[in-house]
Amino acid sequence: MQDHRDFPNANRPARLSTTSAIRSIFLIALSAIFLSVLPAAAQKQLPEGTVATVNGIAITYNDVSLVEDELMAVYGQLPEEQRFQTLVGYMVNRILASEAAKKAGFEDDADVQKLKAFMERKALQDVYIAKMLMERVREEDVTAYYEKEIKNGPVKEEVRARHILLDSREAADAVFAELEKGADFAGLAKERSKGPSGPSGGDLGYFSKESMVPAFSDAAFKLSPGDTSPPVQTQFGWHVIRVEDRRNRPVPPLEQVSDRILQLLISEAQRDIYDEMRVKAKVDLVNTPRLSE
Repeated sequence: MQDHRDFPNANRPARLSTTSAIRSIFLIALSAIFLSVLPAAAQKQLPEGTVATVNGIAITYNDVSLVEDELMAVYGQLPEEQRFQTLVGYMVNRILASEAAKKAGFEDDADVQKLKAFMERKALQDVYIAKMLMERVREEDVTAYYEKEIKNGPVKEEVRARHILLDSREAADAVFAELEKGADFAGLAKERSKGPSGPSGGDLGYFSKESMVPAFSDAAFKLSPGDTSPPVQTQFGWHVIRVEDRRNRPVPPLEQVSDRILQLLISEAQRDIYDEMRVKAKVDLVNTPRLSE
């Protein structure tokens, strides 16, 4: 299995299950607010977790959760409370439109039947795969992967470097000559560098060899701390590179990377499930255009 120690250090949730639990708690809390404004008699007749009604038809927080999954790409960036209110409104519109369609006699419409059949297959697929994944990917698998591949996996070296990006070899040679005479690297980067790191003195922070283009990485990883490279050309221009430090990449704690590990294990397990089913199936592609070679 490949080395997966390149996990970003962004502040991510510790577990996918934790994220889901938080979302469920929030939806339950908001549903309680909605229910609190209803008469007690009405509350007793509503399904558990009802957050709104449309002509007596209940919308539950579970409905909102499902439509959130459906529309996360559209509304995922909204603040949680605003997103919840937007999704409830979406469900209100869905109920109004679907009830109007029933009154207009669309239930037996051919297009409706086709879409129902399609959505039934999707629902069966989603529920079946989800249950299979729950059986195959467990919390202890996340811990085992972390121990083997990250905590005790291959050690990855990093360098911390600065660079000055220039448009031509002549300009790069001139900068290198000034540095050889003792010019301040960070100061020259701020004055001359064309790259986005120029204002910060050309500081690129720590990076692994694989995270940069080969010509740049090859030059940087040959340097010792304090050394400066002659001009190096990449597709971005000409670089003068100075290495500030070298280190072995610190091992991130489990809680920082468990979310990413879980996603990886789910992806691998899902691929295995479909591969196992395809081996036992006869799949014929009919009138399918061939991909050009």
